Amino acid sequence: MTKRKLFSLVSPALCTLLGSLVLFTSLDAKFADLYQKALPGTEVRDDVILVGIDDYAIDVVGSFPFTRDVYADCINVMEEFNASSVVFDLTFLDFSRPSVNENYEPFEPDEVMEASLENSSIDYLSFTFDNSNTPSEYEKEIFVERGLLNNYAEISVINDSSTQEYTGVMPAIPNFLEHAAGAGYVNADPDSDNYYRRVNPVIKYEGGYYGQLTLPALLKKLGNPKIIIDERTVTLKDAHCSGEVKDIVIPRGNDGKVILRYPKMLFDDYNYISIGKIYHVAQLRRWMEEDGEDEYIEEYELLCGQLKEALSDSLCIIGTCASSTSDYGVNLYEAQYPLPGVHYSFANQILNEDFISEIPWYCSVLYAFAVSVLIVFVMNRVNRTGIKIFSGLIMILLSSAVLFAVFWFKRIYSGQAVPLITPFLTYISTVAMGFLAASKDRKFITNAFSQCLSKDVVDQIVANPDSFKLGGESLQMTAIFTDIQKFSSFSELLTAAQLVALLNYYLTKMSDIIMSEGGTIDKYEGDAIIALVGAPLKMDDHAERAVKAALKMKAAEKIMNAEIRKISKEPKPDSMDDNLYSAFKIMVDNNKEIFTRIGINSGEMIAGYMGSENKKNYTMMGNNVNLAARLEGVNKQYSTYGILISEATYKLLDDEIISRRLDKVQVVNVNTPLNLYEPLALSETADQFLIKYSQAWENTMQDFEKGSYKQALEKFRLLLTKKPDDKVCAYYIKLLENFFTNGKTPQEEDDFGVAYNAELKCFRLLSK
Repeated sequence: MTKRKLFSLVSPALCTLLGSLVLFTSLDAKFADLYQKALPGTEVRDDVILVGIDDYAIDVVGSFPFTRDVYADCINVMEEFNASSVVFDLTFLDFSRPSVNENYEPFEPDEVMEASLENSSIDYLSFTFDNSNTPSEYEKEIFVERGLLNNYAEISVINDSSTQEYTGVMPAIPNFLEHAAGAGYVNADPDSDNYYRRVNPVIKYEGGYYGQLTLPALLKKLGNPKIIIDERTVTLKDAHCSGEVKDIVIPRGNDGKVILRYPKMLFDDYNYISIGKIYHVAQLRRWMEEDGEDEYIEEYELLCGQLKEALSDSLCIIGTCASSTSDYGVNLYEAQYPLPGVHYSFANQILNEDFISEIPWYCSVLYAFAVSVLIVFVMNRVNRTGIKIFSGLIMILLSSAVLFAVFWFKRIYSGQAVPLITPFLTYISTVAMGFLAASKDRKFITNAFSQCLSKDVVDQIVANPDSFKLGGESLQMTAIFTDIQKFSSFSELLTAAQLVALLNYYLTKMSDIIMSEGGTIDKYEGDAIIALVGAPLKMDDHAERAVKAALKMKAAEKIMNAEIRKISKEPKPDSMDDNLYSAFKIMVDNNKEIFTRIGINSGEMIAGYMGSENKKNYTMMGNNVNLAARLEGVNKQYSTYGILISEATYKLLDDEIISRRLDKVQVVNVNTPLNLYEPLALSETADQFLIKYSQAWENTMQDFEKGSYKQALEKFRLLLTKKPDDKVCAYYIKLLENFFTNGKTPQEEDDFGVAYNAELKCFRLLSK
């Protein structure tokens, strides 16, 4: 057997094995995105509507988060206008605090919400599955009664091993849940590249089946059909849909999830209405009762007409999409996609019966192997080099066209990455082997090869399939958020021109420092700088560079303040802008100084060009980005010297930076407790006093954590005498004197800015 024949036998198997490595990447999901984009858009139904908590709603209500009496008013209005169901993509996990009404009379918002739920029959609440939280027996009893799918329909299970199972759950508070019409889970996890492509239709918990957030409401809308669950489908048998009684078969992917069919448009173009309009109806009614109808009647009647038309017989999904919230992700049409749209799309596609199924992964591997064998067989029987090369390309294109045709006509995704890359590698190897074996055709083959293929592209596919990512790339990096303390007070003193001149002066110096450490400026938001280190150029020391930049910024801040004081006392330099000079003088006259707060966090984030085809911006996003923003504001609570970093960042630092440990806290909208650290100085510039001071601080913090509060208090007092400007130390003294040494812990009602969680032994930061 010749080497060429042996290669022909082994090549398809080796290339299939090599091509199958892309199954461990997100490349196939990217192909699936392209396939979906080629399909006609799914219909946006009139009877599924997103009720958004948006910027307009916040303006109408006046603050966010809303008190629960606001939702109660909205429930009453929506039921009055004949909504078929109201589904809350909001987690009511805790009891709210007492409030006051418009007449400054105290009332309990929870009681108002509870009464509204009790008097309504169309409301569906949410819960979240996890593997750690265990509800009380009473909470579990209510949760099972409202969430278990058996309570809504008959369920039949056939050989189901693909449904995800959880061991913990966080339900809504029982006072609400017991009066709801039902409940569904909000779990919707992104893929490994942080794109939201799939959602579990059902989840198992303690042997029972629970539905996706909108599924209980959908069952009611479809006449409570029987549910048949098996490995590859969830069937709603005898569903009443679009005037017919039929079976709705929901296909499940290889992971047991449903492939989402997003409407082919941006989120803002969905069937959407602001919850602010709904609440405004309730407002207008109260105002008409107080002030008479004449002033408001025209607006009221117009708004009622709009809502009646929009809400009648509609499945309404309430979720947050305001610009100030962080409930965003990435989908194939939008880089900053409000996540309530995931639940909307799930309900919309079920009522449209618009689904995409997929074959098992091994079928695409077998198909790729068969095509590879065919390529080798045909190419080895063609003698003319040009025809050989051309025929191989044609077979690759035809094999991909077959898969696309199956997808287009049958809505079955067969996998494209392996069936494309494997034949491509086989084709390349076969051409290369023929080139080596036929020296007389070497020049011709070389020319043809260079015209058809790029070696760099081939190497990139084999070595790194993820290099073809569309949109953002997932990277380990560090995010920096900065903000000037009390900058609004500067705005009140300066003209617009003076303010711009001052900001340009400040932002130029600070940005230069960040960029000198290899950082990238993401954007400016007024006086705030948002930056990243570690992208687009990858850096192993991104955390250290970010913290060094922060320390240099604080040092530059002192120089700036001194420079402002000095210049303001002298005649204006000829080279200085008039507006900047006058801004300096106003600052000094009003005892204003620049003080920058900086928050830093490290971890996995998405970075890349995001936006639209006409307007793109290199930016970052992800939960770790949001945490950096939160830490910037936490500086205010602890009165730090201006910098706070997360434990994730601290662990990446070496001995070049001296830091001190603060509390373990839960920041706003982040449940996981994390340790805070305050960088103090670079080791090379720190004196012995600071080194010993930081060591004494750690010893004092250990006493505090062990519960030796009186001993810790004495040590904090001693530290403050050594460093009187340490406001963090003063903060802990106040904390100990007011609470811990008296056998108490700070709670929400104490208005101390934090509430102590004895179970987790950490502080929860309260939003102001």
